[in-house]
Formats: sequence, structure tokens, C-alpha cells
Amino acid sequence: MKAALLVSGKKELEIVERSLPAPGTGQVRLRVKACGVCGSDVHLILHGTMKCSAYPRVPGHEISGVVEELGEGCHRFKAGDRVVVAAGTSCGECRHCLEGQENLCDQVGVFGFDRDGGYAEEMIVDERYLNLLPESIPFSLGAILADAVSTPYHALRYRGHLRAGETVAVFGTGGLGIHAVALARALGAGRVIALDVDGGALANADAYGADEIVNLREAKNPGKALKEVSGGVDVLLDFSGRAENVAESVRAMNRGGRMILVGIGRSALHFSMPFLLIERQITVGGSYGSDRRALPELIELVSTGRLDLTKSVTSVHKLEEANECLHALEERRGNPIRFVLEP
Repeated sequence: MKAALLVSGKKELEIVERSLPAPGTGQVRLRVKACGVCGSDVHLILHGTMKCSAYPRVPGHEISGVVEELGEGCHRFKAGDRVVVAAGTSCGECRHCLEGQENLCDQVGVFGFDRDGGYAEEMIVDERYLNLLPESIPFSLGAILADAVSTPYHALRYRGHLRAGETVAVFGTGGLGIHAVALARALGAGRVIALDVDGGALANADAYGADEIVNLREAKNPGKALKEVSGGVDVLLDFSGRAENVAESVRAMNRGGRMILVGIGRSALHFSMPFLLIERQITVGGSYGSDRRALPELIELVSTGRLDLTKSVTSVHKLEEANECLHALEERRGNPIRFVLEP
């Protein structure tokens, strides 16, 4: 089979021929039909700011495909089934895994970083990571559910505890944040406010139904700008990783509001108005990836028409075009949301 391989110290992928072992107990061999190109792949491959647990590695963590061969002990799926692979890996045995919160596992990992991923024609994957994908959802859309959509879904529903009619603010409307906008609308938010420094990202947010658009290049203080446009926010999701967006937005939060950090930044988080945080009983929390609840619920939202993601797949490409996709995403050529490889 063909695979795109990342070698330690390299800033581009090599297309190589590899062979796969037979699937072991509890594993399947999957023919990869689609794999999303994520911003974290740019950080991993082009920037080197993220690392794999071992090299060489096949990247790719937004994966859909068809089950081809079953290992011993597999019983939930059969050959020919269309599936989506959960992006996160875990031990499967600790109390967090057994409770269905795999993203709290001490051994949490990600396909393409800690195990070989979907930038390949085929892969071996544990059956427990698979979710059935109905015929009504194209493989390209199914693939991006695994991270681009499930990560903001977990942040919004299970960490932000969004209730119908509430006001949501989304800082950073790139590949993850844009889907937070779409999900907030699908889950019944009363108002959705999108904030970013990139005009193209804000145009995408507008197309996905944001009620208010705030260009932070024109705002001296992000919290003050948010307060002026919103009047008060119930759930704030930050995908930008810029600490000041969260720290200064305390002034914009309603009583009992929830501020959820998803984007990873380098600067320290200092609240300039700690009394408001206390007096308004505002919760500040983190959200990492998603757990086993997300994909089945998202597949249901898409298959029933409540969540329309047809604008999210910017274009589809051959495996050999993976490097070009990474550079195009880095440079935001054509204002992309998701490039998808079809190995």
C-alpha cells in the first residue's frame, strides 16, 4: 500500500510503499476512504512545534473508511461496513475509559501522533475506535467529524453545557472554531458571536450563521468589544490560544457563565478582574478532544439534517498532494476550512 510518511527532522512527507501486518485480536484492517488535513498536522510536519511519540510516523487523525478484514474477537462490525475512526486513543481499561471519558485517560493519544494514522491507503485500527457511518454521509464529511467537529462539540455540549437560547461567543473561527459556530446554531443557541483577526475565517463564520462578527484587528480590547456587541455571554469558547481573549472577556460574561479553553497558547493566563470571576460565579475550564459520546451524536445530527457541513470540505485530493495541502492550509490559500485526502 501507499502511505505518506513523516521522518524525524523532515518538514515534508515522503510517499512510500509499505506492507501491513494482519489485524491482531480486537483489530480490523481498514481501507481509508478519506482523511482530513488538520491545522495540528501543519504544526507537526511544517513547523515542528508538535511531536510524534516515535518516528517514522504516518500522520492523519480524521479518518473514515471501509472495514476490509477482521481480527480475532471482533464482533461489532463486518467487512464492508462504512466507519469513522475516533481521533483519540486511550488505554481502554482505566476508570476514565470505562466511564466513557477516554480523553481523561493518562495514556491518551492521537492517531497520526502516537499511532500510525490515515495518510495511507490502509491502516490497522482497534475495533473499539470505530463508529458506523450511514450511506447518507459522504466519507469526506464523515472523516472531519472525528476532530474538526467532535472537538468543538465536546467543548460546547459537555464542557460548556450549552442550553437552548443562550449566547455563545467563539474566539478563533478556523478549522475547529468554525464548527463551534455551526454547532452552537444546531444545538439551539440564541445568539452566536464570532471573533477573529482573519477576514476569511470571519466570512466562513458568517456563512455558517453567526449573528455577530467581530474583527479583533479593529478592537483594542477583546473583552470590551465582546461586551459591547453581545450585552452578555453565557458560553465562551476560545480556539485562538491567546490568553488575553479569555482574561479580558470576564467583563462580558453573564452570571453563571462558562469559559472553555480549547486552543493551546504559550502565554500565562492572568485575570485582570478576579472579583467579577468570583462574584458572577464564572467557570473557567479546559476541553481536550472528545470522548465516545461525540461521534454517534454528531452522526445523528448530520444524518437528520440538523447539522449541515457541506461547506466544510474545501476540496479533496490524492495522497500524493498531501504536502501541497499542508502548505495551502498554512498559507490559507483560498480561505480553506478542511482539505481532505482520498487515499
